Amino acid sequence: MFPMTFRCVTGRLVIRRMHPDDWGDLYAYLSDPDTVRYEPYEPYTRQEARLEAANRANCPEFLAVCLLTSGRMIGNLYISRREQGVFEIGYIFNRKYRGKNYAFESCRAIMELLWKQPEIKKIIAECDARNKRSRHLMERLGMQLEGTFSGEDFTGETKQALHCRYCIFRQCN
Repeated sequence: MFPMTFRCVTGRLVIRRMHPDDWGDLYAYLSDPDTVRYEPYEPYTRQEARLEAANRANCPEFLAVCLLTSGRMIGNLYISRREQGVFEIGYIFNRKYRGKNYAFESCRAIMELLWKQPEIKKIIAECDARNKRSRHLMERLGMQLEGTFSGEDFTGETKQALHCRYCIFRQCN
Protein backbone atom coordinates (compact mmCIF):
# COMPACT_ATOMS: atom_id res chain seq x y z
CA MET A 1 0.00 0.00 0.00
CA PHE A 2 2.64 2.53 1.05
CA PRO A 3 6.09 2.47 -0.59
CA MET A 4 9.25 2.35 1.53
CA THR A 5 9.88 6.02 0.73
CA PHE A 6 6.43 7.11 1.95
CA ARG A 7 6.51 10.23 4.09
CA CYS A 8 3.59 12.43 5.12
CA VAL A 9 4.24 15.54 7.20
CA THR A 10 1.54 17.27 9.23
CA GLY A 11 1.90 20.30 11.47
CA ARG A 12 3.54 18.27 14.26
CA LEU A 13 4.11 14.77 12.92
CA VAL A 14 5.94 12.70 10.35
CA ILE A 15 4.11 9.59 9.18
CA ARG A 16 6.38 7.09 7.46
CA ARG A 17 6.92 3.38 6.95
CA MET A 18 8.21 1.56 10.01
CA HIS A 19 11.86 0.53 10.30
CA PRO A 20 13.39 -2.37 12.26
CA ASP A 21 15.26 0.13 14.43
CA ASP A 22 11.90 1.51 15.66
CA TRP A 23 11.77 -1.41 18.08
CA GLY A 24 12.69 0.65 21.16
CA ASP A 25 9.88 3.14 20.66
CA LEU A 26 7.51 0.29 19.74
CA TYR A 27 8.49 -1.50 22.95
CA ALA A 28 7.80 1.67 24.95
CA TYR A 29 4.09 1.44 24.21
CA LEU A 30 3.47 -2.22 23.35
CA SER A 31 4.99 -3.28 26.69
CA ASP A 32 2.52 -1.08 28.60
CA PRO A 33 -0.45 -3.11 29.93
CA ASP A 34 -2.70 -0.03 29.89
CA THR A 35 -1.92 0.72 26.23
CA VAL A 36 -2.56 -2.84 25.02
CA ARG A 37 -5.59 -3.44 27.27
CA TYR A 38 -7.98 -3.73 24.29
CA GLU A 39 -5.55 -5.38 21.88
CA PRO A 40 -5.58 -9.12 21.08
CA TYR A 41 -2.15 -9.66 22.65
CA GLU A 42 -0.33 -9.35 25.93
CA PRO A 43 2.33 -6.69 26.60
CA TYR A 44 5.43 -7.29 24.52
CA THR A 45 8.87 -8.24 25.77
CA ARG A 46 11.95 -6.50 24.33
CA GLN A 47 12.64 -9.47 22.08
CA GLU A 48 9.05 -9.58 20.85
CA ALA A 49 9.20 -5.83 20.10
CA ARG A 50 12.40 -6.33 18.07
CA LEU A 51 10.75 -9.06 16.01
CA GLU A 52 7.52 -7.09 15.64
CA ALA A 53 9.36 -3.97 14.45
CA ALA A 54 11.12 -6.06 11.80
CA ASN A 55 7.83 -7.64 10.73
CA ARG A 56 6.04 -4.29 10.56
CA ALA A 57 8.92 -2.77 8.60
CA ASN A 58 8.30 -5.42 5.94
CA CYS A 59 4.54 -4.85 5.89
CA PRO A 60 3.28 -1.86 3.87
CA GLU A 61 0.12 -1.68 6.01
CA PHE A 62 1.96 -0.31 9.08
CA LEU A 63 3.03 3.31 9.40
CA ALA A 64 5.09 4.90 12.14
CA VAL A 65 3.80 8.15 13.64
CA CYS A 66 6.76 10.27 14.77
CA LEU A 67 7.14 13.66 16.37
CA LEU A 68 8.37 16.18 13.81
CA THR A 69 10.66 17.84 16.35
CA SER A 70 12.50 14.78 17.67
CA GLY A 71 11.73 11.95 15.25
CA ARG A 72 10.57 9.80 18.18
CA MET A 73 7.93 7.24 17.18
CA ILE A 74 4.93 7.74 19.46
CA GLY A 75 2.51 5.34 17.83
CA ASN A 76 1.57 3.58 14.65
CA LEU A 77 -1.24 3.31 12.18
CA TYR A 78 -2.52 0.27 10.36
CA ILE A 79 -4.19 0.70 6.97
CA SER A 80 -5.52 -2.32 5.12
CA ARG A 81 -7.78 -3.02 2.15
CA ARG A 82 -10.72 -5.03 3.48
CA GLU A 83 -12.59 -5.45 0.22
CA GLN A 84 -13.00 -3.57 -3.05
CA GLY A 85 -13.41 0.12 -2.22
CA VAL A 86 -13.17 -0.39 1.57
CA PHE A 87 -10.16 0.32 3.74
CA GLU A 88 -9.70 -0.21 7.46
CA ILE A 89 -7.70 2.14 9.65
CA GLY A 90 -6.33 1.20 13.05
CA TYR A 91 -4.06 2.91 15.53
CA ILE A 92 -2.19 2.51 18.78
CA PHE A 93 -0.24 5.22 20.59
CA ASN A 94 2.08 5.56 23.54
CA ARG A 95 -0.11 6.64 26.45
CA LYS A 96 2.46 9.28 27.44
CA TYR A 97 1.25 11.24 24.41
CA ARG A 98 -2.50 10.96 25.04
CA GLY A 99 -4.61 14.07 25.08
CA LYS A 100 -2.49 15.92 22.53
CA ASN A 101 -4.56 14.98 19.43
CA TYR A 102 -1.69 13.12 17.76
CA ALA A 103 -3.91 10.13 16.91
CA PHE A 104 -6.53 12.42 15.41
CA GLU A 105 -3.96 14.41 13.43
CA SER A 106 -2.29 11.33 11.96
CA CYS A 107 -5.53 9.46 11.19
CA ARG A 108 -7.05 12.52 9.55
CA ALA A 109 -3.94 13.00 7.37
CA ILE A 110 -3.98 9.39 6.19
CA MET A 111 -7.73 9.45 5.61
CA GLU A 112 -7.28 12.55 3.44
CA LEU A 113 -4.69 10.66 1.38
CA LEU A 114 -6.98 7.65 1.08
CA TRP A 115 -9.86 9.81 -0.18
CA LYS A 116 -7.62 10.99 -3.05
CA GLN A 117 -7.93 7.49 -4.48
CA PRO A 118 -11.22 7.53 -6.40
CA GLU A 119 -11.85 3.80 -5.95
CA ILE A 120 -12.15 4.19 -2.17
CA LYS A 121 -15.79 4.45 -1.14
CA LYS A 122 -15.64 3.71 2.58
CA ILE A 123 -13.19 3.72 5.49
CA ILE A 124 -13.90 1.60 8.55
CA ALA A 125 -12.41 1.17 12.01
CA GLU A 126 -13.20 -1.35 14.73
CA CYS A 127 -12.63 -1.46 18.46
CA ASP A 128 -13.65 -3.21 21.62
CA ALA A 129 -16.91 -1.56 22.74
CA ARG A 130 -15.34 -0.80 26.15
CA ASN A 131 -12.62 1.32 24.53
CA LYS A 132 -14.24 4.74 24.98
CA ARG A 133 -11.15 6.67 23.85
CA SER A 134 -11.04 4.83 20.54
CA ARG A 135 -14.77 5.23 19.96
CA HIS A 136 -14.49 8.96 20.66
CA LEU A 137 -11.62 9.29 18.18
CA MET A 138 -13.60 7.56 15.45
CA GLU A 139 -16.50 9.92 16.03
CA ARG A 140 -14.18 12.96 15.92
CA LEU A 141 -12.91 11.67 12.57
CA GLY A 142 -16.46 11.87 11.26
CA MET A 143 -17.18 8.17 11.45
CA GLN A 144 -20.60 6.84 12.37
CA LEU A 145 -21.35 3.70 14.32
CA GLU A 146 -22.19 1.13 11.65
CA GLY A 147 -22.96 -1.67 14.06
CA THR A 148 -21.83 -3.92 16.84
CA PHE A 149 -20.86 -7.56 16.75
CA SER A 150 -19.64 -10.23 19.13
CA GLY A 151 -16.30 -11.84 18.69
CA GLU A 152 -13.20 -12.94 20.51
CA ASP A 153 -12.31 -10.44 23.17
CA PHE A 154 -9.75 -7.89 21.90
CA THR A 155 -7.99 -8.33 25.24
CA GLY A 156 -7.12 -11.90 24.31
CA GLU A 157 -9.57 -13.46 26.76
CA THR A 158 -11.51 -16.43 25.46
CA LYS A 159 -14.93 -15.01 26.29
CA GLN A 160 -16.96 -13.25 23.65
CA ALA A 161 -16.91 -9.45 23.69
CA LEU A 162 -18.86 -6.71 22.02
CA HIS A 163 -17.06 -4.82 19.26
CA CYS A 164 -18.02 -1.66 17.44
CA ARG A 165 -17.54 -0.97 13.76
CA TYR A 166 -17.46 2.64 12.66
CA CYS A 167 -17.41 3.87 9.09
CA ILE A 168 -17.34 6.92 6.91
CA PHE A 169 -18.39 7.02 3.27
CA ARG A 170 -16.92 9.09 0.47
CA GLN A 171 -18.76 12.39 0.29
CA CYS A 172 -20.47 13.04 -3.01
CA ASN A 173 -19.69 16.42 -4.53
